[in-house]
Amino acid sequence: MREFELLVDEALRKGLSPEPIIPFNTQLLNECLGFRCGRAGLEAYKLLTNPLPATVDLYYNWPFPQFLTGETYGILVVRDSLTNQWDSVYEISEDHATVTHIFDIDELTFGKGTLMELADFGEYAIMTNGVVMIYWDPTLLAWQVITSSTTIPMMRTICNLKGQAVGGNIVSAWHDCDETFYAWSKIGSMDFTPDQDNEAGYRRDPFGGEVYHVRRLGDNVVGYSSKGITLLTPVGTPTNTFKFDELHDLGIINRGAIGGSIEEHLYVAEDYTLWKIGRDYKIVELGYQHYIEQLSGEDIIVTYDPKLKNFYIGNSTKTYLLSPYGLTEVQQHPSAVWRRNKGSYMLPATVDSRAPFLCTEPFDMGYRGQKTIFSIESDVFLGSLAEAGLDYSYDVSTWNSEIYKDMNNQGIAAIIASGNQFRFRLRFYSLDEDARISYIKARYKMTDLRGIRGVYAPGLRGNQKG
Repeated sequence: MREFELLVDEALRKGLSPEPIIPFNTQLLNECLGFRCGRAGLEAYKLLTNPLPATVDLYYNWPFPQFLTGETYGILVVRDSLTNQWDSVYEISEDHATVTHIFDIDELTFGKGTLMELADFGEYAIMTNGVVMIYWDPTLLAWQVITSSTTIPMMRTICNLKGQAVGGNIVSAWHDCDETFYAWSKIGSMDFTPDQDNEAGYRRDPFGGEVYHVRRLGDNVVGYSSKGITLLTPVGTPTNTFKFDELHDLGIINRGAIGGSIEEHLYVAEDYTLWKIGRDYKIVELGYQHYIEQLSGEDIIVTYDPKLKNFYIGNSTKTYLLSPYGLTEVQQHPSAVWRRNKGSYMLPATVDSRAPFLCTEPFDMGYRGQKTIFSIESDVFLGSLAEAGLDYSYDVSTWNSEIYKDMNNQGIAAIIASGNQFRFRLRFYSLDEDARISYIKARYKMTDLRGIRGVYAPGLRGNQKG
């Protein structure tokens, strides 16, 4: 009987499916844990580590700890909600070896702050969490803590746009502002006091939402609120101020659900879809709603590793990794990812115990009759121990339990199963850190020929006569 082979390779470059329902024989993955989508296929996910000294009291209260990096400063924020009910703020040296305590934000004294935000201007830096502002005084060469200022409103988010401070979510008595307002300072000054020429000023979010974040993107600032996304563009005529453009009428799902650099941002919208925005300021829907919905019940945090352009989207128990090529799931669940001194790091760096595995979307080989699989092979082996398996089904709704067989040292598993459609699997006892997977190949025969008339039709791409 004629033998065919099915080649699954594009799926290993694209990763998880962005849509919940897709046609049969689509080259995408249904599940994928412990890998990253790379240029040539799946790569074993490489763990990031915690570089901080063991003497630092790292309490893990999601979405803390935070690690904030700027032009000059690295700031660690740790929330202790069990023992002391405060947020501890530290300055971290470039090599992570020196940890300098700045301040403990006592919840009983100051109230409970939100995530800390940092605007680093080089010699000067300021951070805020909505209950205190901490700034570096270049004259005194010391950090100063204030709860009010005559020139700076208390706000929950702030960023540096090339020497001008832009903030949002005003929580102090500042003119007629509230949590739905953006504000900006004079150019080259931390004075937010509005004046007649509007160089420093404020404006309500065009969508009327609570402002969660302001982030620099290219030469502008993107404002993320609970009801929409706004582009703040500096203009010089008729005066130095900001132009507001409404980019998208879906807000982000929670504070912290946006990450990136001045080159690109990724955020989670209120409906759990992923969206990306680059220097062209065009918002692109990526999808993946059916996966991101699994993160509900806890704040979603988006973090970014600029070395590989990896976005981590997750909560304290489940995390997805979006590379420039596709989405996978990983076993680390960071609240903070950063890059300093030519290295990438993570907090927390704990790894859960789940073993790496993957599963394709369904294949029926372009023929609805029964087929019988006789072997599965892959090029994964680089010191890895793996099993190949499959799910099989005789109808469009019911899947039978997966069958697994050990793969030999040539990457082949002898596995026999019949069905009308299949999902192909690999799982690993151990996975070499340099492992790559560029293809999975299934060999099969058509054991139900009732639907075939005349000469065999050509099979799917990769099908060859055995």
